[in-house]
Amino acid sequence: MILHSKWRVGVTLIEVMVGMVIISLVFLSTMATLSIGFRASENARLNADAQFWLESELESIRSLDWSEIEALQSKYDLYKEEGKALSFTNSGTDPRLTSSLAIADRNGRSDQVEITLSVAWTDKKGKTHDANMVTLVTQSGVSAS
Repeated sequence: MILHSKWRVGVTLIEVMVGMVIISLVFLSTMATLSIGFRASENARLNADAQFWLESELESIRSLDWSEIEALQSKYDLYKEEGKALSFTNSGTDPRLTSSLAIADRNGRSDQVEITLSVAWTDKKGKTHDANMVTLVTQSGVSAS
């Protein structure tokens, strides 16, 4: 008498389930990595927009003459007394970006002011980011000491 053993050809249910778990883990880790990458990319884009906005406004301020700087400082002082922040605008930026401008006399001198420009935004996780630039403006021009 010859005994024949039957070999099973195919995949068992357990093997299929293990394979599905492995594939699911790979898929989920890929999706998590992509999510982190997209978030980092969005924050980098907003930071670049903020830097462009700051540089543009900085160049506009540097082109002002001293009387316009004094008028800007008066406007800033008025806003400050009212408890408001003076902002600047740029039409080409993301609406999530908010700006503020601060002006202060430098070292108590009336012929020099320090202007601080700030842009802030909140990312999708609720974390606040900001970018700042500071410039010195003198009554005598940019080369004055």
